[in-house]
Amino acid sequence: GKTFDFHGGGSDLIFPHHENEIAQSEAFSDIDPFVHYWLHNGFITVNEEKMSKSLNNFFLVKDILEHFSPEVVRFFILSTHYRSPLDFSDERLSESGRSLERLRTAVETIQHLEKMPAGAVSADSKNLIAAAAQAKQDFESAMDDDFNTALAGSVMFGLAKEINIYQSKVSGDCDQKAVIAAKEVYYLIADTLGILVAERDGKVEEQAGLVDQLMEIIIELRQQARQKKDWSMADAVRDRLGGIGIILEDSPQGVRWKKR
Repeated sequence: GKTFDFHGGGSDLIFPHHENEIAQSEAFSDIDPFVHYWLHNGFITVNEEKMSKSLNNFFLVKDILEHFSPEVVRFFILSTHYRSPLDFSDERLSESGRSLERLRTAVETIQHLEKMPAGAVSADSKNLIAAAAQAKQDFESAMDDDFNTALAGSVMFGLAKEINIYQSKVSGDCDQKAVIAAKEVYYLIADTLGILVAERDGKVEEQAGLVDQLMEIIIELRQQARQKKDWSMADAVRDRLGGIGIILEDSPQGVRWKKR
């Protein structure tokens, strides 16, 4: 057509460039408005200075990806509202990576709950269903508020916490309707933000299955050591796993493991 739905650019282009573009385009086409929605992003800064070629303080995406995954970079960008300045640093990218691990743990918890036998409705499962419904409402409100992805991400963390709390309270079986309700909302948010794709679409399922089997063997051997009161061996297994980023947790269902 003759108009734009969305027109983007840096906030430094509002005046005079985009105001000039509006004046020329609407005068020429006699169409008002020529652009329906303007999306002006904030600057990327380094040590609170604008990133630019003239200051020689810029980074290329291909260089950043040598140290951080694309998903971490994406989540780092989404953690700030697009109109706000984004201060670039390795520390903040590392922090985004740790935050993604927390969200990834909730996916693993959902998958663990899905494998449990179906149980009856409980006060805890009702709380999870209510939390999922509230999270969906809060997420939609955040995205309706000028694509507030930073707030949307915080909603996801809140739901992840509720999922983990529910898992800690179930024993033997669980209300699968509550699990499904939480899963649908959690995956909706993840899908919209474009994160945790591999965990949700099964790309890592085969590898994860092998790791699960290996961890079952390791945990069983450690439990045997504990039964024999060979505490030094049991502690050594736990510490060696911790050294490679695997944490063992005791739960009502037995020993669980997760990646740090």
